Amino acid sequence: MSVTEEIIKRRGKSIPIRTPLSQEIKKSVSMLVFTLLAIIILVSIVYLLNSTQTSQKGYSLKQEQQEKDKLVETSHDLIRQLIDAQSFKNIENSALVKSMIKPPEIIYVDQDRVVKTGKN
Repeated sequence: MSVTEEIIKRRGKSIPIRTPLSQEIKKSVSMLVFTLLAIIILVSIVYLLNSTQTSQKGYSLKQEQQEKDKLVETSHDLIRQLIDAQSFKNIENSALVKSMIKPPEIIYVDQDRVVKTGKN
């Protein structure tokens, strides 16, 4: 129907044709259902994107934590090896130290003065 057909002239006045209330209700209900479905779909998409992003960040964080743990363990192993290599027993028992000649007399010095002397 065109606009001119919807308007009926009664007694010299233009009165638009009203649609029945049942049609208005059906139209409003269908628009409401469409709007609610659109909102539900939009919220679902946002939720899925957010949960996926959170899962990805959690996985990355777990991988980084495992890498950190490995590096800390390696660091502890290296420190332990360094301490073992520098321990007095290892230094004293090394072939290099055993091949050195011991001095006949030991002299301890404290800031340019002799503190104590001793025999080896």
